[in-house]
This record gives sequence, C-alpha cells and structure tokens, in this order.
Amino acid sequence: MALNTENDPLMCKCFPTSLTRPTINWFKNLARGSVDSFRDLCDKFISQYYGNKHPAKDISSLFTMKQHEEEHLQAFLTRFNLVKSMVIECHPSTAVRTFKLAMNQGILFHTSLVVNTPKTMDELNERADGFVRVEEKEVTNARKTSIISTEEKSKTKIRQKQAPSQRQASWKAKKRPKEEESVTPLKVTLARLYQENKDKFSSPLPIRQPL
Repeated sequence: MALNTENDPLMCKCFPTSLTRPTINWFKNLARGSVDSFRDLCDKFISQYYGNKHPAKDISSLFTMKQHEEEHLQAFLTRFNLVKSMVIECHPSTAVRTFKLAMNQGILFHTSLVVNTPKTMDELNERADGFVRVEEKEVTNARKTSIISTEEKSKTKIRQKQAPSQRQASWKAKKRPKEEESVTPLKVTLARLYQENKDKFSSPLPIRQPL
C-alpha cells in the first residue's frame, strides 16, 4: 500500500481490511457518498475515535512511578513499559534510571541493577526474564505449600471430631463390669424362687428406735 498512497479509491477500499468490530460496523454505517477522499476518511475515523487515544506523557510520569509492596516483577515491568511507551523522547539511560528508582529495594533484581546497570530498557527486560521465571516458580511452590497446609488442617479437624466419640466408646467399654458378661440368666420367676427358698433366709433384725 505504500506504493499506492496517491490512489485514493484503492486506499479507501483497502482501509476496512485493517478494521475489526466495532470499527468495521462504524465503517459500514457511513452514509453513501459522504467520503470524498482517503484524507477525508482518515479525518472521519480520527474524529470518531479520538476519545480512545492515549494522551502523551512527559518524563515526570516515570519519576512518579513506584512498585507496589505486593506487586510481582512481571506486573511492574508491564506497567512501567506501558507508561514509557506514551512518553515522548525518553532517553534509554533515563528510562533505566527511573525504573531502578521505582523498584522496591532489597529484591535480587534490584541488586543486580545496582551492581551492573544495563544501558537500555531492552537489556533490562532481557535480564529481568530470568528473575521473573524464578519469582513465578517461588509463587507456584508457595501455593502448593499453602494447599498442602490447608489439607492437613482439614484432616486434623476431622480427626479431632472423631476422637471424642472414639474416647467415649472406649470409656463405656472400660466402665462395663466384667461380671456382667458371666451372669447366668434366670429361668424361673422371682416369686417362685422365693417360695422355694424362703426357709433358708433369716428374719432381719428389728429396727432400733432412736434415743
């Protein structure tokens, strides 16, 4: 298309091939005969979507950035590079310096930047790749440890709930007298047993009156 920039009809016909929804719907809804040239089409497009344009930022936007306390390195890199892409005329060494100032001190990657400062953000991003992989592995291991700890706590609670019933059953078994197991059941009534053996019993002593 760079060889056909003066061919307005061709440029206008090829323009919608670079659009996706909902921009393609906007193009289809243009009134017939409302576009006089490719420049006119570009002006209409910019007027329609000017609100979507990201405003340009100055270098002060980078100096005000700060890595959050719990923000991972990958997330901060993405956020920093996005802001940097909107800064006009940012010198490579300035971008590296502002990134180093914005990082949380004490982490290994910050120490690496202090010991050997890269000259460009491309070098910085390339070096950060290894630290990002290490950080992601540590996060994965921490999640696995947390899951195992949670499962162990659940098992402990279940054992604690089961323990009282087991102790109660054991206590009842110990409380039951052993003689109870060897008692011979009666085959006659108590009344008949008394009639047959009443002569064998002696009369009880009389109750003494209180003084």
